[in-house]
Amino acid sequence: MTAPHPADPPRRTDGVAVGAIIEHLAAEGLTERAQVRHVDTDAVIRAVSTDQDAGPGDLAWLSPSVLRTQPERLTRFCGTLLLVPEGTAIGDGNVAVLRTRDPKLALSMVVARFLPELTRTEWPRSQETLSTVTIGREVELGPGVVLGSNTTIGNGVTIGPNTCIANAQIADGVSIGANCTIGLAGFGYRKVDDGRYIRFPHIGSVIIESGVEIGSNTCIDRGALGNTVIKRGAKIDNLVHIAHNAVIGEDALVIAHAMIGGSATIGDRVWIAPTVSVMNQIEIGADAVVGLGAVVVKSVASGTTVVGNPAKPLIK
Repeated sequence: MTAPHPADPPRRTDGVAVGAIIEHLAAEGLTERAQVRHVDTDAVIRAVSTDQDAGPGDLAWLSPSVLRTQPERLTRFCGTLLLVPEGTAIGDGNVAVLRTRDPKLALSMVVARFLPELTRTEWPRSQETLSTVTIGREVELGPGVVLGSNTTIGNGVTIGPNTCIANAQIADGVSIGANCTIGLAGFGYRKVDDGRYIRFPHIGSVIIESGVEIGSNTCIDRGALGNTVIKRGAKIDNLVHIAHNAVIGEDALVIAHAMIGGSATIGDRVWIAPTVSVMNQIEIGADAVVGLGAVVVKSVASGTTVVGNPAKPLIK
């Protein structure tokens, strides 16, 4: 079995009409019907996606920061409905757009109300194997291993006792320790006006490429709308947390008690020392070194060594 490709997110067969979505968000005070542009209210939404990967039947969103820095992503949208901030200039294109005062919250509310099954994980009863689980040859499963829905295990994989895996594609020759949790929902919420928090949907996968080693008691969250990726040959120590949509580069080392934030990108051959914290959306370039206990709040250039809190380049 070769390294797996990112899986399509779970899709429902019946879906929800765009018109129903607009009515619901208007009732919640997140939009007005006049904010709709180029929308077929009878069109059906069956899944949610990133704006870049969306196709027919997909709902997606764009944040104000993305629109400021990459405005071309709006006109390139190919899905059925795109949620954007109020005041967004649409131009002369034919992109199906709904302006809303909080696109991320709006998407979360749509999934919670109409598409909750996209976020669900199915677990086996007793010793059965789910129909959405595929296990390769010469796989060693320790006592108490549980494989949930949408999981593919390649050849020659070893998984230690009491490890729980779902929504994951694991390539050949991967070694996973005991008591790990891989492919469950990460921590992501949006605050509602009354102070409650609503969960942002996690429907992505975890992609673990060949030759990866993962220690015990490590947690790797499934992607939110994309995937969390551990690239070929990376080594993850015990007691590491890797959040949703993070990418760990080839032959990178992430050592005990490290925390890699959501959508962070760790380059090839990077060394992450024990107890390091990497903030969301940070990029650490190839061959960089992050010293013991460092707190990384700004991106790190390739080949740089950083230390401290906040992490700064080491002066030799």
